[in-house]
Amino acid sequence: MTIATLLFDALILVHVIAGFVGLAAFWIPVFARKGGRVHVWAGRIYARCAYVVTLSAVVAAAGRVVSYRLQGIGVAERPELYAFAVLLGYLGVVTFAMVRQALRVVATRRTPGELRTPAQEALGWASVSGSVIVVGFGLAAWSDVSPIMLGMSPIGLFTGWSMLRFLRDPEGEQMGWFYSHLGSMLGSGIAFHTAFIVFGAQQLWAYEIAGPLAVLPWILPTVVGIPAIAFWTRHYRRRFDRSAGATAYPEVPAAFGLLVHRNRLFHNKIGELMRLSCVPMSGYTQYLDLSICCRYLHTHVHRTRTQPEITP
Repeated sequence: MTIATLLFDALILVHVIAGFVGLAAFWIPVFARKGGRVHVWAGRIYARCAYVVTLSAVVAAAGRVVSYRLQGIGVAERPELYAFAVLLGYLGVVTFAMVRQALRVVATRRTPGELRTPAQEALGWASVSGSVIVVGFGLAAWSDVSPIMLGMSPIGLFTGWSMLRFLRDPEGEQMGWFYSHLGSMLGSGIAFHTAFIVFGAQQLWAYEIAGPLAVLPWILPTVVGIPAIAFWTRHYRRRFDRSAGATAYPEVPAAFGLLVHRNRLFHNKIGELMRLSCVPMSGYTQYLDLSICCRYLHTHVHRTRTQPEITP
């Protein structure tokens, strides 16, 4: 056993462990309160595991190609080996791009102009290029893996196109950062579950699907995940639209600013509510923050006459 083999085995072990941890962490933010501590905490764990899994997948794919070449195995002799390596690297790049996009749109939601960077654009184009490469290789070196490659190729194209479109106009849609975050995270979850069903589940329960149904583990997460992304995006878009169209609260009087400034309790409470809103102060989000202030003012000021009347 050579050093290269030991390093490769260690890489695969790290890849598998990070994959299982990330798969478990993925479902916590799905059910946790959006924007809450548990959601953020589990999301960070999932993202870090996803980085490890995707980068190790790309390295493993490159290592497989180098190993085949050193052994004298050509593409014409064993096209399925090279096809599998290309597919593995492609999924690693696309999943990395989705996770990175999901984190960046949240980090720059208050400053959308900072989202568009050369690195972020490169990831978008890499996803699109990956789809082209997968289709080209699958058709040029046809094998048993080619139908899977063709079936998975639209993922990178859709991911890259969505990223590039959002980078060009991150403020084009109200709460667009939220929809991009939601779609990117769920999209990366599709890749995680695909890898688990194809590799992990078969190792754990020792089953094998033969014949035409062999492609089912590869496409099942996509068949379930894509409609789920569409459903939840539509759900939150309707929810935000209803909230934005609700009756606005009365305008806050100028005396309210002086009251908040003089009363430290009110000032701290309003500041906390502003931070928990997790949205930029523009458009619809101004209404959210204003309505929070008005609710608090109505509950703790107008109903309790403990504060002296203040004239601006």
